[in-house]
Amino acid sequence: MDIEKYTREFQDKAPTYAHLEGEALYSIKRALGHADVKLHSITSRVKNLESFLDKIRRKQSSDPFEDIQDIVGLRVICLFLSDINRIRDAIRSSFLVITEDNKIEEADVSSFGYMSVHFVVTMKPEYVGPRYDHIANMRFEIQVRTIAMDAWANVSHHLEYKSEMDVPSDLRRDFYALSGLFYVADKHFEMFYGASRRSQQRMAELFETATPKARAEELNLDSLTAYLRNKFPERVNDTKTASELVNELLKAGYTTIGDIDRVVDRAEAAVRLYEQRYRAKGVRPIALSDVGVVRVSARLVDEDYFHKIYRPGDNPLNWDESAIEDQVNKEKQTLGQFRALLKK
Repeated sequence: MDIEKYTREFQDKAPTYAHLEGEALYSIKRALGHADVKLHSITSRVKNLESFLDKIRRKQSSDPFEDIQDIVGLRVICLFLSDINRIRDAIRSSFLVITEDNKIEEADVSSFGYMSVHFVVTMKPEYVGPRYDHIANMRFEIQVRTIAMDAWANVSHHLEYKSEMDVPSDLRRDFYALSGLFYVADKHFEMFYGASRRSQQRMAELFETATPKARAEELNLDSLTAYLRNKFPERVNDTKTASELVNELLKAGYTTIGDIDRVVDRAEAAVRLYEQRYRAKGVRPIALSDVGVVRVSARLVDEDYFHKIYRPGDNPLNWDESAIEDQVNKEKQTLGQFRALLKK
């Protein structure tokens, strides 16, 4: 093996590999940005010289720049098994796929730590011009796996066992058991995700009918989200803080959607006046979001709402108790003045 020759050639190609890595990473991120995929991470790397030479030795390759197709490699880590097919579609639409090796469907549970889908690809032939000509036809690898597969792969990698046959026989049972736990977790993550999607769909359909049954639904994120979208279709949908609102409402003693709806209906006129007043002062240049309407409604109708959320001993922001009391009193004073204004 001509180490010096391969070293020089690898170093000469290093800028091209770096450029290929950047273009490939840009393309996969753009493709997955338009896909309905729950991603954990997208990473990339160019093999270092030591790893490249080591692989030549292991493969006994006489043409390493043709044989070793993962000099540039991307790894896509998703959350759920069902995401893998959507990622596969995105890869096929963005690159020219040379080979696809599905180590998930073809493997047994004892190999779970080594499961993933491996694609060897090139940039598409229609990508031409100075930006692409020097990387045209250069092969690279994309690995796709779930976060559970990746976790077990990383653990087993640090154990330095490349396959289950490397594991001492007296440890092999525990190795298989651990692999099985990750496998079961992956399956149940998928099952729970599917059940969650069905719950959200059921809530959306239920609140479209606006039946008494909808008002009787227990308060949780799925029911509140469906209620907010149905109740305030014209307002900004604040999904980022909806979970915080659920926690606030439960702490304040609200247990059903009907509890919230009654408060919102009672405060409807007051909320409109509240928005007008603060917009006029330049404090609130835009209308309240759907979450904001519920918060303001509860504070206007329920005089103890704020105090119920920040109960003594329940201090998530690590405020001292006097600071909480000051905030409670300030809230009561502000809303008390506003309530007095409403009565005039």
